[in-house]
Amino acid sequence: MSNRVTLSVSGRGSDTDAPTVEDFLGQVRDYFDVLAQVEATLAEDGESAIEWRIVGASKNSPLSIEAEAFPRQFGVNVDRRSELVVENVAAGLRQLHQAAQRPANFNNKALTAAQKIFDRVTNGLEMTRFEHGGGRPAIELTTSIARTSADHVREVLAPKSKPYKELGSIEGYFRGIDRDRGRPVFLIRHRLTGDEVKCFVSGEAEREISIREIGEVWKNRRLQVRGTIHFKAPGRVSHIDATDVRFLRDRNELPDVDDIADVDFTGGLRSEKYLERLRDGE
Repeated sequence: MSNRVTLSVSGRGSDTDAPTVEDFLGQVRDYFDVLAQVEATLAEDGESAIEWRIVGASKNSPLSIEAEAFPRQFGVNVDRRSELVVENVAAGLRQLHQAAQRPANFNNKALTAAQKIFDRVTNGLEMTRFEHGGGRPAIELTTSIARTSADHVREVLAPKSKPYKELGSIEGYFRGIDRDRGRPVFLIRHRLTGDEVKCFVSGEAEREISIREIGEVWKNRRLQVRGTIHFKAPGRVSHIDATDVRFLRDRNELPDVDDIADVDFTGGLRSEKYLERLRDGE
């Protein structure tokens, strides 16, 4: 099932493959931290709706546990969200072995937790295995795979590059307003990295921010900021000179099927007749 995950861990020892308590609990904690951080990045409001609960355990070699996604709020369906989270985490862990490139929806906290997972396999553990259900192949971390993956994470988190700037846009969550050396500025939490980014505003962007209310900060409103983006390094934003700000609508404000469906768009014609006239230009 795509809403279940299995984590297996084996240690390295002369007379046993049982992991130490510290290593096993560390792998469990950091793996579920990766899941939580990826979920927060995927969520429109940056908040978690999933609660992972242990539903199975095995003492066979290797030691393993199975967890299932449950909703934090009773009656909420989290099947689709858990499927997206598991899919992104599985793809991200594979990508980190292949290249020093940030996986989709992995913020810095997710990368840091993943690095800890990889480092333990190179220092004390023999193997860590992840099974993500849904027909996806299992991911098995051995010493060589984990070492390469950890090196790639370090390159993503601390790239060796000079600062640069470019025109573009980023998405984030509204955190508040302030002044910096006399200049009006607002703060956002970057959707991908989780970094807090200063956005210096002028013109239309300043007018858009000036009419906003405190409640929009408390609600973690999601927004898109466009302008000159100053980077510390690839993928790491220093600050933005914002020229345009667009607040994105909440999910409950988006149109549903009833809003966009027109039950009489054929004007009373049967569908095949309507398509025939459409092809004939009538």
